[in-house]
Amino acid sequence: MPLLDKLFGKRCRMCRKRGTISTVGTVDVTHDGNFATRNYCLVHCRRCDVVYLDPLPSAADLKLLYEDSKQFTDAHYTAPEQVEKILAYYRECLRSLDLLPRADSRVLEVGAGLAWVSRASKEARPETVTVAQDVSAECAKTCPWVDQYFVGRLDRLPASAPFDLASLTHVIEHLADPAGMLRTIGERIAPGGKVFITAPFRPTGWRPELGIEPWRRYSYLHVPAHITYFSRRWFELNARPEFEIAHWSDVHEDGQAFELVLRRN
Repeated sequence: MPLLDKLFGKRCRMCRKRGTISTVGTVDVTHDGNFATRNYCLVHCRRCDVVYLDPLPSAADLKLLYEDSKQFTDAHYTAPEQVEKILAYYRECLRSLDLLPRADSRVLEVGAGLAWVSRASKEARPETVTVAQDVSAECAKTCPWVDQYFVGRLDRLPASAPFDLASLTHVIEHLADPAGMLRTIGERIAPGGKVFITAPFRPTGWRPELGIEPWRRYSYLHVPAHITYFSRRWFELNARPEFEIAHWSDVHEDGQAFELVLRRN
């Protein structure tokens, strides 16, 4: 059966409603690697307004991407001018969104990589306690601004005092179970604490009737790394009752990326 025909009658993977999804189009794998799955399409749900890869990448393919490869070695992450540009953005987010409520705030950075939010937090308030988590050990010994760098799944991070801020910066789009991750984070955030999320949104001005071509030109179409392109509606459906939306903006990079703050109830 052709890949596109397999969607008939399926539930939306993101909101579990039946009869709400339609195919945007097929997309090619953009990463190098011996992946088990190479045939993907993008699917859009009318109810939750999410676009996602179908089928879901396998656990083995995700391990190949994030645990068995190097991700942070090129100039995009290491050139001094790029480092300053990245830090300037997170410094401004911490300030304008009031993400560090106290001098001794506790910060949890999920899928941390080079732990930019932890670094900006330490610069702003040296007393901040920073904990970084990642499934890869690639950056674990190169981030002196992190007080504890935990390598492993977040649900295996040893229990500690609750955090005032958790960040997932260009992380949530990579997750096979983003709703489960929100629940796990909710268990570790203090009442009134915040979750700061940034991620790709969609090609500038895209609407379902525009089809697949804008996606094929989209710089954030990383297959199979970017599994899901979220919407505000999805977070409204999945963040409650633990969280409420305190801030949403989908104008970054000409509407290609979004910024979100969830507040713990």
